[in-house]
Amino acid sequence: FLTFLSSYSPAQPTPLLALPIISIATRDDMEAEDKGHRHGNFPNYYSFHPPQNRLHILEQCGLLTYIRRGLVVGADDVSEFGEGKTKSPRKKARLDIAGCATAEEATNDSIAEKDDIIYYCDLGCNEGDLTIAMTSSLWKAAHNNEQIVRCLGLDIDATLVQRASGKFSREDVNDKSEKQEFMPVFKDCNLCSNDEHNNACSTFFANVAKTQQEIIPTKMFFLTTIFSTTMWIHIHAGDDGLTKFLERACGWTKKYLLIEPQHSGCYRKANVRLRKMKRPEIDVSSERLKMRNDIENEIDRVVRGCGFRRVKLDGEAGDDLKTEWNRTLQLYERAEIVED
Repeated sequence: FLTFLSSYSPAQPTPLLALPIISIATRDDMEAEDKGHRHGNFPNYYSFHPPQNRLHILEQCGLLTYIRRGLVVGADDVSEFGEGKTKSPRKKARLDIAGCATAEEATNDSIAEKDDIIYYCDLGCNEGDLTIAMTSSLWKAAHNNEQIVRCLGLDIDATLVQRASGKFSREDVNDKSEKQEFMPVFKDCNLCSNDEHNNACSTFFANVAKTQQEIIPTKMFFLTTIFSTTMWIHIHAGDDGLTKFLERACGWTKKYLLIEPQHSGCYRKANVRLRKMKRPEIDVSSERLKMRNDIENEIDRVVRGCGFRRVKLDGEAGDDLKTEWNRTLQLYERAEIVED
């Protein structure tokens, strides 16, 4: 027996096939096997994050009301949330006074004139459900005042963009006037690319001016939203690429910028999912992505550096507004006036 023990060697487990770590991915390596876990182009995203989840939070915290008050004529007390019933938000939003030169800049009540056409852009729109829901929220408040809403949704996945376009072009859209008035445009675009991003926005305004015969003094969006997209830009383009993306988004935004960044833990989870599917991983290390560990504040720093100020909630004691899936909703308002 002792002789047996001295000669016994336990069976060694068969080593798993080593999977390569890809530092930077491009549109070319979008594969169905990744199921959206490499680029964020999840094919059934809104089945587990319905648009109403975010709209509910934005309404109840007062951020959506704040946006409407700044863009829509007579929208001070308007809320379409809750099947058309007017409901007051639990909190009121205000511009961060610490970042304003005067007290007057700390509220959007002083805006005397609002534009006839509201231009809205959603960056990372997926299948467009949330894009349309946000646009509809603006349109329902604006159309009685003869204001028009135009929106552009951009996403890296051409298949998702095609689905988005198909959804809204269906004949069974309930409100035909709504369909005609804000006519969302969806386009596939690699948001890591400076040229693609800028060309998509320029082309949108050029086409609107041509087909709708609209005079657009300042070719900028009054509202830009970035919902759960910053991590994918960061992973594929690095710190410099994310910074430049945010600067471009700010450059195309005239009034409000709403960002829902993925926190640091989401980066690790993306690789966990890829690993479980035996798919190549991505280098999301803090050595490569130095902004990752404090990503919300890093994004805040870049946006503020582009001339925006944070919109806070009354009574907010340092804690950011968070979704049910633990992501912050950061609303910014441009501090300086953009001349038409």
